[in-house]
Amino acid sequence: MKNMSLIKKIILAELAVLILVYIIVASITPMVVYSLVSKPEAQDAMSFNKQVAMSMEQRFEELKRFSSVVAEDDGLNELLRIGISDKSSSNDAKLRMYLSNIIQKDGVSTYHVLGMYLEVDNPEKYATTTVGLSDNLKSYIQDQVMPEYIADDRDSDFIEPFVFSTDDNKSSWFGNAFTRGYGYITRYNKNGVTGRLVIISSYDEIVYIVNNLSSYSNDYVLLTRDRHAVIPSIEDSEIDYIEILDNCKFGDSYLEGYYIRKDGIFTSRTIQVGGWTLLTYISKEEVLKRNTTQSYMILISVGLFGIITISATILVLRKFIAPLKEVSGQMEIIAGGNFGVRVPIESGDEIGQVGVSFNIMASKLEEMIGEIIEKEKIEQRMRYSLLVSQIDPHFIYNTMNTITYLAQKGRNEDVIIVNKAMIEILRDRLRIEISEVYDTVQQELNVVEKYLIIQKYRFNGMFKVKTQIEDGVRECLIAKNILQPLVENALAHGIMENKDENGELLGGCITITIKKNREYLFLEIADNGTGMSQERIQEILNDEGKRARGEHIGIRNIKERIKYIYENKAEITIWSEIEMGTKVMLKLPVNVEEGKNGNTRVGELCDTRMDLLTQNR
Repeated sequence: MKNMSLIKKIILAELAVLILVYIIVASITPMVVYSLVSKPEAQDAMSFNKQVAMSMEQRFEELKRFSSVVAEDDGLNELLRIGISDKSSSNDAKLRMYLSNIIQKDGVSTYHVLGMYLEVDNPEKYATTTVGLSDNLKSYIQDQVMPEYIADDRDSDFIEPFVFSTDDNKSSWFGNAFTRGYGYITRYNKNGVTGRLVIISSYDEIVYIVNNLSSYSNDYVLLTRDRHAVIPSIEDSEIDYIEILDNCKFGDSYLEGYYIRKDGIFTSRTIQVGGWTLLTYISKEEVLKRNTTQSYMILISVGLFGIITISATILVLRKFIAPLKEVSGQMEIIAGGNFGVRVPIESGDEIGQVGVSFNIMASKLEEMIGEIIEKEKIEQRMRYSLLVSQIDPHFIYNTMNTITYLAQKGRNEDVIIVNKAMIEILRDRLRIEISEVYDTVQQELNVVEKYLIIQKYRFNGMFKVKTQIEDGVRECLIAKNILQPLVENALAHGIMENKDENGELLGGCITITIKKNREYLFLEIADNGTGMSQERIQEILNDEGKRARGEHIGIRNIKERIKYIYENKAEITIWSEIEMGTKVMLKLPVNVEEGKNGNTRVGELCDTRMDLLTQNR
């Protein structure tokens, strides 16, 4: 078992679990399947019937309520008196319009009230309808509804559904030539005016409500008070009205009941308002399909089978998966930068082999990463040192020529001054390995001053330099060797290229401005020289195109160093126009990262960068 493959272990474990689950499920299935569900099904059916019956009852109650509104309307009663005394077409039109407006005024749905018919027999015979009620429907009410109602001598009753035709076979309210309807008839008696009020409603709405039973039963019937079937769902219904109503056992009230036979379940529900009855039949096949197949087999067999299988599988596989989890956890630790982790080897199977391979890989990876990091540290130190210490060879060449010229003229004191200035510049550039990455603004200004001393001997009287240094700025730390290359660029490519049409130097002025706020230092080197185009500015910023002499230790050098030191916290921008001059602006953080204000050396900075690199691997 120890040396067996992981796949075989899982298969054997799953087979053992499946056999165990099969035995358990097979032993309990007969008891579950044999359980009776007829009574709960009958109760569920009655509950559903009750919901449908309540929806119908709401429609019937709405008709009764609205009939009371019409019967108690004083305005209608007054118009009836006028119409009876003066049976003019004008009064009849007013009465019909008023009767129609009652529907709108009450807010009852036009689908609930399609129209009204009001017949008065005292003090005189008189009849009126709502606007739009067809003559055919009026005749149906007079010939069919009224005689039956009068014969039964009822105060009110619901009219059984009927189909009526509109005049001239034209479209009715529902867009068809024939429309189904039912209604409510009640006595009218107000201020000595007596008669009968008929309200016609849409039977289509009742059909729609009753057909909701189809989601629970395929065989259902709606009976009127007189036991007339007005909605049979199928032609050959299994529902025997007399047998069902005689044998139904009542539920919560006399209005409902159920009857269980060998072939199915019957339910009944009587609507108290109107006395109509809903009957449903659910066959035995439907009951078995609905409950045995879905409920018992799915909920019990599959559910129990799944739970037991999953539980047993987890218990069995936990021992086998644990080593893989160990390897996975150690890999995450390596991903975090710790290459010294190893996994214990407890077996000789595939998982154990994975652990062995992992440990070998981790050892080699640790060794390789260490070599790479050390190499990159050395390269970064060398690269940054070269960036800071770069000196334009033309600057040294021109300075030596200046010293030679002064010596030939016997100006020994000037030779000493120029020589000392160049020595100070070289000393500042070449002390990078033992000095700081950052210098104060004052130290940078000192280097610029030494550089300008040399250039003033070369270009006597051809340029001026102005400085605008804000208080409190001189002690701030900035990246080393930033100001002098910018001043050199301004002089070489701005002032010294500013010539007239005869090629004579016009000279110019360089302005050094340094100020700050709480977060940033703002350095600006401006000249009024020849300027440059926007295309040239983009080439310089993007390091594109051919570089002019000196630019490789100017803008490009500064961009690389501030990106390395300040990352994304510093900005460099250039403004220039032809014959207007150039401004180079630097935005640097006032405070660098903690621990680097004046005591950070090149090696320390590189080590910090490489430590971050190691953590991100």
